[in-house]
Amino acid sequence: MKIATWVRFVAIVLVCVIVDIVLHLVTSAYSTMPEDPNYSMVVTVLGLEITVTLWALLSFSSAAGVYCLVRDTIPGEGVEKGLRYGSAIALIWLFAMLEGVALFGNPVMNEFVVGLSDAIPVFLMGILLGLLLPGKGRNAAVQPCTPGQKLTAVFIIAGIFFVGRYVAYFTGAIQSGHQTSPVSTLFWTILMGACIGVACILLGNIEDALSLERRAATFGFLVFGVNWAVFLVFMPLLFSGYLTDVICRIIIDPLLVTVGYYLAFRPGVGLRPKLLH
Repeated sequence: MKIATWVRFVAIVLVCVIVDIVLHLVTSAYSTMPEDPNYSMVVTVLGLEITVTLWALLSFSSAAGVYCLVRDTIPGEGVEKGLRYGSAIALIWLFAMLEGVALFGNPVMNEFVVGLSDAIPVFLMGILLGLLLPGKGRNAAVQPCTPGQKLTAVFIIAGIFFVGRYVAYFTGAIQSGHQTSPVSTLFWTILMGACIGVACILLGNIEDALSLERRAATFGFLVFGVNWAVFLVFMPLLFSGYLTDVICRIIIDPLLVTVGYYLAFRPGVGLRPKLLH
């Protein structure tokens, strides 16, 4: 990118970080922060405000960086690419926030409002990046997939995520609310898996020239994995006692999504990659 483009790129990230912080301040009445938090050493040294700002800078710059890497493979032209990317990441971040209902017993409305405070800025960032970095486009002679094919892909990805997560729940690999809030945990796990599947459909195929294994890894570990990791790292960055759990999630969840992608697009099982649009 040219220097002028880099300046605009950085400005977009900073503006969206500011929007994120402002929205969290405006919706502070819905905050799900614990009453007597056990803050991390980072917060003790830097303070809460600086730590939260650093997280916002990390998460939004990482999301923007991933867009730069994959924008040429996202269907559409110009701003449509950014719209698809922003929608996909906003959806993932919003529903990731809702896991707090099952994990900590937080009210659904509170988690939803707080989640929107992150989802809206990243959606906006996707649009702005689409305008700044439209990509070359890869839409020639691409056959749209049918609703049934899309549903099949979402179902497979959601199913793998569901099964893998419940194995992790029952083995204690990650913290969950399956014992204290079994219904909430069940619904969240199903919906989160479905959201990941929808995000996959929104973003389309990842580089036709690559093997299916590499396409699956690109979506699972880069597109989903990076955005998932920077969102989850908020907890250990602010609070003590979450680091091991979050590391396990960062390893397990992208692996499940990668397997789900592979099965969803394997010939004769799910969608053929060339049909994704």
